[in-house]
Amino acid sequence: MFHCVMFDLGHVLMPFYNQKFFDFVKAHQALGAIGSERFLDLACVMRFDIGDIGPGEFFSETTRHLQLVNVNEEDFWLHFCGVMEPDLKMLALKRMLKENGFKLALVSNINETHFEYARLKYPDVFTDFDYLSLSFQLHVRKPNLKMYRIPAERLGAKPEECLLIDDMQINIDAFERWGGAGHHYNVVNDAFCQNGRLEEERRKLLLRMVNLGMLSLNQAGGIMRIDF
Repeated sequence: MFHCVMFDLGHVLMPFYNQKFFDFVKAHQALGAIGSERFLDLACVMRFDIGDIGPGEFFSETTRHLQLVNVNEEDFWLHFCGVMEPDLKMLALKRMLKENGFKLALVSNINETHFEYARLKYPDVFTDFDYLSLSFQLHVRKPNLKMYRIPAERLGAKPEECLLIDDMQINIDAFERWGGAGHHYNVVNDAFCQNGRLEEERRKLLLRMVNLGMLSLNQAGGIMRIDF
């Protein structure tokens, strides 16, 4: 029996349309620069996510590694943060689970700039949560077990009482080794761009929750059509 549901943020509650940022980068790169999709492999991304560097150093490092030309900070941050949009159906699911008595935790590898932008522009994303486990505050990223263990302890849940919804299989694998149950929300490709499976994956998640008794069929049907 699950008592706690842990949601990832990016690509679960809020799709990140990373191709928009990649296109912006590509349009401003010097000739011979690395591919714009290599952005996510940069060490400064991980350091920014865990709060090891601030926005100024992140902008400087990103500009240098990607060889961006004629890009000011204001324009950079506009495109960097503008990739996020809430998934209203997933927000409805979050509210239903809260109404059904589940403890909720947000478990996200997120930098402070993205978090503050989303919190101010889309505050409904962060309502209903009993704990926020954020990489820039905890100074580690998933799949580090600290990201899962702390919210579980704060919410009084054992590992086997927790369900994690995450778009990365590596995070699910670590969570299940810890003793929890995972649901791989398989909505992105290797470049962390949409893979066209959103409707299918949302339906699979809702059906699983109905079968587990976490949602009623009427509740799930209020979000989208469920076929048995």
